Amino acid sequence: MIDWDLFEQSFSPLYSKDTGRMAKPIRLMVGLLILKHLRNVSDESVVEQFSENAYFQYFCGMEAFRTDVPCVPTELVEFRRRIGESGMGLILKESIGINLSIDDQRKGETTGKGGKDGCGRKLDAERTAFIDTTVQEKNTTFPTDSKLLNKVIDFCHGVADKENLKIRQSYVREIKGLKLVQRFRGRKNGKAKVRKADKRMRTIAGRFLRGAASPAA
Repeated sequence: MIDWDLFEQSFSPLYSKDTGRMAKPIRLMVGLLILKHLRNVSDESVVEQFSENAYFQYFCGMEAFRTDVPCVPTELVEFRRRIGESGMGLILKESIGINLSIDDQRKGETTGKGGKDGCGRKLDAERTAFIDTTVQEKNTTFPTDSKLLNKVIDFCHGVADKENLKIRQSYVREIKGLKLVQRFRGRKNGKAKVRKADKRMRTIAGRFLRGAASPAA
């Protein structure tokens, strides 16, 4: 049911025929990524399971059973980097479409009450997918004072570089040492040093802000 030719046509232009060693088949790499997310396993685990699972190999286009690993786990990282966010979105879109088709075949397409189909969904000519991301892992962190101070300082440095402004004192070496101290915030014996580092960072951030607001700066 998966349109493998779609991935071949979309990702083939990202490769060079004359440069570097022979690349792994696109179907193999896409299949491994789909299996990885389907099984919710790591790159290392899906590569290891491939050499033990005949179904995995058939899904990825292998014509005969093989006992060696298809690639090293870092090649999956390079492949994701090669296809980018748009490529991963294309794989996700195809996976969602396949799952909706299977679900429709399983439950039927009969129209019920309220204009809903046999799957309990309202008829949708555009095949819109609604994804609940409530429990999805998100790349968010708690906005602590130290992180906000670091953002303020980095922002001021960026503005100064962009506008070619000469900073009276950059504190680059001192800030690097203070950030190193702040990394050990969870240690029992390092709380006093961390508080002192936070206070010093607050002072430096204040100097940058006052200097940016001053006409003399």
